[in-house]
Amino acid sequence: MARQRHWTVGIGSGLAIAFLGTSIAFAQGQANTLQLTPQNNSGISGTAAFTQSGSNVHVDIRVTGAGAGPQPAHIHEGTCAALNPTPQFSLQSVTNGTSSTDIQTTLQTLTSTPHAVHMHKSADELSVYVACADINPSLLPRTGDADSPIGVAAGLAGLSLVGLGLVLRRFTARRASKAPTS
Repeated sequence: MARQRHWTVGIGSGLAIAFLGTSIAFAQGQANTLQLTPQNNSGISGTAAFTQSGSNVHVDIRVTGAGAGPQPAHIHEGTCAALNPTPQFSLQSVTNGTSSTDIQTTLQTLTSTPHAVHMHKSADELSVYVACADINPSLLPRTGDADSPIGVAAGLAGLSLVGLGLVLRRFTARRASKAPTS
């Protein structure tokens, strides 16, 4: 009976850990995308995708309407309309319409105060902005949403594990009470 209990606890724990691990990995690897809008009649637009990965955020910029580059890109404090001109994070320059950079921060930090991702005309003309997107709290992964399939699945799995634990506890208690005593 002790062996059966160990197997049951081991399998239940393994399933719980496996489910939790895949849920966390899915949430961390999910990209949050913003629309870069043209500035100063540049005709440049595109997306900036932010993906949390541990203690880093991966920023992936894809634009159309830009030349071969390189065109500097940064994350600034403030908004597209009211920007601190000193960059908080430097990104890889946009070359042939793309840039990929890992920065040492979190989405929580980027959304706790106003920030914006900006693309500049050139290294010689840093004061001319050609595309921008405000970074806002909607980038944060939503937690507790009832309509989220992951949230619903996690809730159901948790309830199932609790129910299974209660059934197994009752079953083992009954078997123990029926066992012959010496």
